[in-house]
Amino acid sequence: MKMSSKFVIRLGLWSVLMLYLLFDLVLFNGPLKRSVRKMQGFPEEKLASDMERQVVARVFDKPILLSQVDYGVDKILWRTGRTRNDVSKSERIALRNSVLQELIDQYIFRIKVKLNADEYPVSDEEIEAALRRFASRFTTKDELFKAMDDMGFEGEKELRFRLAAKLQQDKYLEAHIAPGIVVSEEEAKQWYEDHKKELTTPASLRARHIFLAALTNKEEEATQKLEDALKRITSQEETFENLAASISEDERNKNSGGDLGWMTQSRLPLDFSTPVFALPKGKAKIIRTKLGWHLIEVTDRKDPQLRSYEELKPEIFASLETTRRKAAIKDYRERLRYREKEHVVIHQDMLEDDWTH
Repeated sequence: MKMSSKFVIRLGLWSVLMLYLLFDLVLFNGPLKRSVRKMQGFPEEKLASDMERQVVARVFDKPILLSQVDYGVDKILWRTGRTRNDVSKSERIALRNSVLQELIDQYIFRIKVKLNADEYPVSDEEIEAALRRFASRFTTKDELFKAMDDMGFEGEKELRFRLAAKLQQDKYLEAHIAPGIVVSEEEAKQWYEDHKKELTTPASLRARHIFLAALTNKEEEATQKLEDALKRITSQEETFENLAASISEDERNKNSGGDLGWMTQSRLPLDFSTPVFALPKGKAKIIRTKLGWHLIEVTDRKDPQLRSYEELKPEIFASLETTRRKAAIKDYRERLRYREKEHVVIHQDMLEDDWTH
């Protein structure tokens, strides 16, 4: 069968095109291949760029800077009264990883919320209030601007946008987890019944003492001194308060009659709590502990007490809702992260780098 001239021409054009694509995309780094790489963000080139810019992760291709992570670590350290100099390398990596995971979740949330922004509106008043709270953490504008720069925020406009996104994120989260954190009256009552032992306030007592330290006294002299004091108190020659002020070596309470305040047995050393809780109210006795000698008297007692359900109801509801909210947020984040895992890239080795400035 004879082929038509048009068919031959088309076949020739297709052959030329295929050869061009072969040479451009496979054999050589041609203009078409370079354009494709540019559109796709060629991995090797992007990795080199990320290393240079200290981009520690990308979420839907949006960068998270290592300086943003370190800023989050600084906030954690500040709340515990620590600085970067107090942190070992292994702890620095662990803190960075924790902050990074939180930032990744926030980025995913921001994208999800953006897709549903109309359903979770944020008013200008809410943004202004959030802006004031953010700014109040800094003493000068320079500190504020440095923090914004460390977090990768380019000016107040972006800061407002990020704060609005965070507010929307909170509303978005609450809407998605709200059904799972509702606590019923029956559940609260059952929790109360199941935890009566923990909810019972243990027996407590109030006591006062006259103390002589083992470090500065010999046993015979100390016991004789306290026995003399006990006799004078028993015969009402002297008051407990006056003797505490004159001979006690406990500087914390000698001038307040030796008052030790209210105590529960579980919070005291055994060599002190066992004899003290065995004492009847109003009867003074000398006891020996590893710290020294005590002339001690129980001045008041309280029996174990279980507060009623109605008294504890607000606390029970708040506690159960808080626990469920944390679990629901954790579960939702894990499911969301799993669904979007293909859109998250982490340069894990960068977490080992030195602190950013």
